Amino acid sequence: MKESTPLYHQLKAALLDEIESGRWQPNQRVPSEPELARQFGVSRTTVRLAVGDLAASGYVTRRQGRGTFVAARSGGHASSRLYGFAEDLRRHYPDVQLDIVRLRVEPASQTVASQLERPAGTQVITIHRMARVDGRPVFYETSWLVAPFHVQEAQLAAEKSSFDHVYGFFERNGIRVGLGTQTIRAALAGEEDVSRLGVAPGDPILVIVRTTRDDSGAPIEFSEVRYVGAMYQYEVNLTRSEA
Repeated sequence: MKESTPLYHQLKAALLDEIESGRWQPNQRVPSEPELARQFGVSRTTVRLAVGDLAASGYVTRRQGRGTFVAARSGGHASSRLYGFAEDLRRHYPDVQLDIVRLRVEPASQTVASQLERPAGTQVITIHRMARVDGRPVFYETSWLVAPFHVQEAQLAAEKSSFDHVYGFFERNGIRVGLGTQTIRAALAGEEDVSRLGVAPGDPILVIVRTTRDDSGAPIEFSEVRYVGAMYQYEVNLTRSEA
């Protein structure tokens, strides 16, 4: 495996190849974490991250008490695959620097609580992250997460690296990411954008607002991401089925 690419990304690519090549068929059980760790010569943590990414992307499903299985595919539905913002950036750039600017537990504002379908003042995890490629700012993200009930504030402070991959944080805590809805709009850079992203006042930026839900349909994350316009490309795969 290449040293320049994180091990779990390399493992994820190898497992995805098993699925897309047809060697692993829909509804086929995926080898267990210990089996994959032995087969690829990596740690179980690396396996857990890679499989968590595949689960978040809809390639595999976890069945309680039975294991992980290749997801069944339906041919009549077209949609964009759901990736975390940092996860999507890493699909295009191998060397992404992600900094946790601020992490705290605090009461949700009325706007945030409404998006998360919780009462105003509900305690949420607020995260500010900055992503850079080759030292250049790409996006600044603010996210509000509904914390898993068993995760304590002290644990969050001690494990900031868990939020290098937000969807992976949920997966590792037993919450399966189901779907997301988002809007994308153009905007002109304001004072905070100039300071954070290194753009000039009035430069074009893209603003993405997203609500992510778990597999039961309950909101678990609300986020706003502000991209340097020249660094963002939006790609959608489209299909047309015969009537």
